[in-house]
Amino acid sequence: MSQRNPMNERYTSDDRRGTTRKSAASAKPKSKAASSVTVVPGGKKPKTKEQIKAEQREEDRKRREFNNRYYKPDTLRYKRLRIAWWVCLVLAIGCCALAFMGQDFLSGPAGVVVLVLTYVFLIAAFVIDLWPVRKERNAYQERMRQVELKREKAERAAAQQKKGTTKKGSGKNQNRHAAQKAAPAAEEAPASDETPVKPARRGLFGSGFRLSNREKMQAEKKAAKEAKAAAKKESAE
Repeated sequence: MSQRNPMNERYTSDDRRGTTRKSAASAKPKSKAASSVTVVPGGKKPKTKEQIKAEQREEDRKRREFNNRYYKPDTLRYKRLRIAWWVCLVLAIGCCALAFMGQDFLSGPAGVVVLVLTYVFLIAAFVIDLWPVRKERNAYQERMRQVELKREKAERAAAQQKKGTTKKGSGKNQNRHAAQKAAPAAEEAPASDETPVKPARRGLFGSGFRLSNREKMQAEKKAAKEAKAAAKKESAE
Protein backbone atom coordinates (compact mmCIF):
# COMPACT_ATOMS: atom_id res chain seq x y z
CA MET A 1 0.00 0.00 0.00
CA SER A 2 1.43 3.37 -1.03
CA GLN A 3 2.02 6.04 1.60
CA ARG A 4 0.51 9.45 0.98
CA ASN A 5 2.76 12.46 0.80
CA PRO A 6 2.51 14.43 4.07
CA MET A 7 3.69 17.55 2.26
CA ASN A 8 0.65 17.57 0.03
CA GLU A 9 -1.36 20.79 -0.02
CA ARG A 10 -4.48 19.09 1.29
CA TYR A 11 -2.64 18.14 4.49
CA THR A 12 -0.53 21.28 5.03
CA SER A 13 -3.12 24.00 4.43
CA ASP A 14 -5.57 25.03 7.12
CA ASP A 15 -8.42 25.11 4.66
CA ARG A 16 -9.37 21.53 4.02
CA ARG A 17 -10.69 21.18 0.51
CA GLY A 18 -11.93 17.63 0.61
CA THR A 19 -13.32 15.09 3.03
CA THR A 20 -12.30 11.51 3.56
CA ARG A 21 -14.75 8.80 2.70
CA LYS A 22 -15.92 6.63 5.54
CA SER A 23 -15.05 2.98 5.33
CA ALA A 24 -17.64 0.20 5.28
CA ALA A 25 -16.30 -1.12 8.57
CA SER A 26 -17.38 2.04 10.41
CA ALA A 27 -21.02 1.61 9.34
CA LYS A 28 -23.17 0.25 12.19
CA PRO A 29 -26.70 -1.09 11.93
CA LYS A 30 -29.46 0.98 13.50
CA SER A 31 -30.89 -1.97 15.43
CA LYS A 32 -29.34 -5.04 16.96
CA ALA A 33 -29.30 -8.28 15.06
CA ALA A 34 -32.50 -10.30 15.48
CA SER A 35 -33.97 -7.65 17.80
CA SER A 36 -37.43 -8.00 16.22
CA VAL A 37 -37.44 -11.79 16.43
CA THR A 38 -39.61 -13.21 19.22
CA VAL A 39 -38.92 -16.76 20.32
CA VAL A 40 -41.94 -18.71 21.53
CA PRO A 41 -41.27 -21.85 23.63
CA GLY A 42 -42.16 -25.01 21.79
CA GLY A 43 -43.94 -26.66 24.73
CA LYS A 44 -46.38 -23.82 25.50
CA LYS A 45 -48.63 -22.10 23.02
CA PRO A 46 -49.68 -18.49 23.52
CA LYS A 47 -53.19 -18.14 24.90
CA THR A 48 -55.80 -16.45 22.79
CA LYS A 49 -57.97 -13.57 24.00
CA GLU A 50 -60.99 -15.85 24.24
CA GLN A 51 -59.12 -18.29 26.48
CA ILE A 52 -57.91 -15.46 28.72
CA LYS A 53 -61.45 -14.05 29.02
CA ALA A 54 -62.85 -17.50 29.76
CA GLU A 55 -60.29 -18.01 32.54
CA GLN A 56 -61.12 -14.60 34.02
CA ARG A 57 -64.85 -15.39 33.96
CA GLU A 58 -64.19 -18.71 35.67
CA GLU A 59 -62.09 -17.03 38.38
CA ASP A 60 -64.80 -14.39 38.95
CA ARG A 61 -67.45 -17.07 39.25
CA LYS A 62 -65.40 -19.01 41.79
CA ARG A 63 -64.73 -15.82 43.76
CA ARG A 64 -68.43 -14.94 43.87
CA GLU A 65 -69.35 -18.44 45.01
CA PHE A 66 -66.70 -18.29 47.73
CA ASN A 67 -67.87 -14.85 48.94
CA ASN A 68 -71.51 -15.97 49.02
CA ARG A 69 -70.60 -19.12 50.91
CA TYR A 70 -68.64 -17.29 53.62
CA TYR A 71 -70.50 -13.98 53.65
CA LYS A 72 -71.70 -14.27 57.26
CA PRO A 73 -68.93 -15.07 59.78
CA ASP A 74 -69.90 -17.09 62.83
CA THR A 75 -67.78 -15.03 65.25
CA LEU A 76 -69.16 -13.20 68.29
CA ARG A 77 -67.69 -9.85 67.21
CA TYR A 78 -69.47 -10.00 63.86
CA LYS A 79 -72.77 -10.72 65.59
CA ARG A 80 -72.33 -7.73 67.91
CA LEU A 81 -71.44 -5.46 64.99
CA ARG A 82 -74.51 -6.59 63.08
CA ILE A 83 -76.70 -5.87 66.14
CA ALA A 84 -75.20 -2.38 66.44
CA TRP A 85 -75.78 -1.80 62.71
CA TRP A 86 -79.44 -2.81 63.02
CA VAL A 87 -79.94 -0.56 66.08
CA CYS A 88 -78.45 2.47 64.30
CA LEU A 89 -80.51 1.79 61.19
CA VAL A 90 -83.79 1.42 63.15
CA LEU A 91 -83.09 4.61 65.15
CA ALA A 92 -82.32 6.52 61.96
CA ILE A 93 -85.60 5.39 60.37
CA GLY A 94 -87.53 6.24 63.56
CA CYS A 95 -86.02 9.71 63.87
CA CYS A 96 -86.67 10.40 60.20
CA ALA A 97 -90.31 9.35 60.53
CA LEU A 98 -90.67 11.45 63.72
CA ALA A 99 -89.17 14.50 62.03
CA PHE A 100 -91.56 14.40 59.10
CA MET A 101 -94.70 13.23 60.93
CA GLY A 102 -94.33 15.39 64.08
CA GLN A 103 -94.01 18.76 62.44
CA ASP A 104 -97.27 19.97 64.05
CA PHE A 105 -96.41 19.36 67.71
CA LEU A 106 -92.57 19.73 67.46
CA SER A 107 -91.15 23.21 67.66
CA GLY A 108 -88.39 24.47 65.43
CA PRO A 109 -85.28 23.45 67.48
CA ALA A 110 -86.73 20.06 68.42
CA GLY A 111 -87.41 19.18 64.79
CA VAL A 112 -83.89 20.16 63.82
CA VAL A 113 -82.44 18.01 66.62
CA VAL A 114 -84.48 14.99 65.51
CA LEU A 115 -83.37 15.49 61.92
CA VAL A 116 -79.73 15.77 62.99
CA LEU A 117 -80.07 12.56 65.01
CA THR A 118 -81.47 10.87 61.91
CA TYR A 119 -78.33 11.72 59.94
CA VAL A 120 -76.06 10.74 62.83
CA PHE A 121 -77.59 7.27 63.20
CA LEU A 122 -77.61 6.77 59.42
CA ILE A 123 -73.93 7.69 59.10
CA ALA A 124 -73.07 5.48 62.08
CA ALA A 125 -74.82 2.51 60.45
CA PHE A 126 -72.99 3.21 57.18
CA VAL A 127 -69.58 3.42 58.93
CA ILE A 128 -70.18 0.21 60.91
CA ASP A 129 -71.08 -1.68 57.75
CA LEU A 130 -68.20 -0.20 55.75
CA TRP A 131 -65.20 -0.71 58.06
CA PRO A 132 -65.58 -3.08 61.06
CA VAL A 133 -68.06 -5.48 59.44
CA ARG A 134 -66.15 -5.66 56.17
CA LYS A 135 -62.84 -6.12 58.00
CA GLU A 136 -64.28 -8.96 60.06
CA ARG A 137 -65.79 -10.56 56.96
CA ASN A 138 -62.50 -10.37 55.04
CA ALA A 139 -60.57 -11.90 57.94
CA TYR A 140 -63.10 -14.73 58.16
CA GLN A 141 -62.93 -15.40 54.40
CA GLU A 142 -59.13 -15.43 54.45
CA ARG A 143 -59.17 -17.90 57.33
CA MET A 144 -61.62 -20.16 55.52
CA ARG A 145 -59.53 -19.94 52.33
CA GLN A 146 -56.53 -21.25 54.22
CA VAL A 147 -58.66 -24.05 55.63
CA GLU A 148 -59.84 -25.02 52.14
CA LEU A 149 -56.28 -24.98 50.81
CA LYS A 150 -55.15 -27.30 53.61
CA ARG A 151 -58.10 -29.58 52.89
CA GLU A 152 -57.26 -29.72 49.19
CA LYS A 153 -53.63 -30.54 49.96
CA ALA A 154 -54.70 -33.31 52.33
CA GLU A 155 -57.07 -34.73 49.70
CA ARG A 156 -54.36 -34.68 47.04
CA ALA A 157 -51.89 -36.38 49.39
CA ALA A 158 -54.49 -39.04 50.26
CA ALA A 159 -55.23 -39.62 46.57
CA GLN A 160 -51.54 -40.01 45.77
CA GLN A 161 -51.04 -42.37 48.69
CA LYS A 162 -54.07 -44.42 47.61
CA LYS A 163 -52.75 -44.55 44.07
CA GLY A 164 -49.38 -45.77 45.29
CA THR A 165 -50.98 -48.47 47.47
CA THR A 166 -53.11 -49.68 44.55
CA LYS A 167 -50.00 -49.96 42.38
CA LYS A 168 -48.18 -51.93 45.08
CA GLY A 169 -51.21 -54.14 45.59
CA SER A 170 -51.49 -54.85 41.88
CA GLY A 171 -47.81 -55.88 41.81
CA LYS A 172 -48.33 -58.22 44.77
CA ASN A 173 -51.41 -59.74 43.13
CA GLN A 174 -49.46 -60.33 39.93
CA ASN A 175 -46.69 -62.08 41.86
CA ARG A 176 -49.30 -64.14 43.72
CA HIS A 177 -50.99 -65.17 40.45
CA ALA A 178 -47.63 -66.10 38.94
CA ALA A 179 -46.80 -68.24 41.99
CA GLN A 180 -50.21 -69.94 41.79
CA LYS A 181 -49.68 -70.72 38.11
CA ALA A 182 -46.18 -72.06 38.74
CA ALA A 183 -47.32 -74.31 41.64
CA PRO A 184 -49.53 -76.72 39.56
CA ALA A 185 -46.78 -77.04 36.97
CA ALA A 186 -44.33 -78.05 39.69
CA GLU A 187 -46.83 -80.57 41.08
CA GLU A 188 -47.52 -82.11 37.65
CA ALA A 189 -43.80 -82.60 36.92
CA PRO A 190 -42.73 -86.19 37.97
CA ALA A 191 -40.36 -86.33 40.89
CA SER A 192 -37.49 -88.73 40.05
CA ASP A 193 -34.47 -89.47 42.23
CA GLU A 194 -32.46 -90.80 39.31
CA THR A 195 -29.84 -88.55 37.90
CA PRO A 196 -30.15 -87.77 34.19
CA VAL A 197 -28.02 -89.95 31.90
CA LYS A 198 -25.39 -87.99 30.10
CA PRO A 199 -24.93 -88.69 26.39
CA ALA A 200 -21.91 -90.64 25.34
CA ARG A 201 -18.93 -88.55 24.53
CA ARG A 202 -17.53 -88.69 21.08
CA GLY A 203 -13.96 -89.59 20.27
CA LEU A 204 -11.02 -87.29 20.13
CA PHE A 205 -11.19 -86.76 16.34
CA GLY A 206 -14.93 -86.94 15.92
CA SER A 207 -15.39 -90.73 15.47
CA GLY A 208 -18.10 -92.48 17.39
CA PHE A 209 -15.77 -95.20 18.72
CA ARG A 210 -14.04 -95.13 22.02
CA LEU A 211 -10.88 -96.78 23.14
CA SER A 212 -12.83 -99.57 24.85
CA ASN A 213 -14.73 -100.38 21.65
CA ARG A 214 -11.51 -100.68 19.71
CA GLU A 215 -10.03 -103.10 22.24
CA LYS A 216 -13.18 -105.16 22.07
CA MET A 217 -12.97 -105.36 18.26
CA GLN A 218 -9.32 -106.37 18.41
CA ALA A 219 -10.14 -109.07 20.95
CA GLU A 220 -12.93 -110.37 18.71
CA LYS A 221 -10.57 -110.46 15.70
CA LYS A 222 -7.96 -112.27 17.73
CA ALA A 223 -10.52 -114.85 18.94
CA ALA A 224 -11.69 -115.37 15.36
CA LYS A 225 -8.10 -116.00 14.21
CA GLU A 226 -7.51 -118.47 17.01
CA ALA A 227 -10.74 -120.29 16.12
CA LYS A 228 -9.66 -120.51 12.45
CA ALA A 229 -6.23 -121.81 13.47
CA ALA A 230 -7.82 -124.41 15.74
CA ALA A 231 -10.16 -125.48 12.95
CA LYS A 232 -7.21 -125.91 10.53
CA LYS A 233 -5.33 -128.02 13.05
CA GLU A 234 -8.33 -130.25 13.58
CA SER A 235 -8.79 -130.68 9.81
CA ALA A 236 -5.10 -131.46 9.38
CA GLU A 237 -5.17 -134.14 12.05
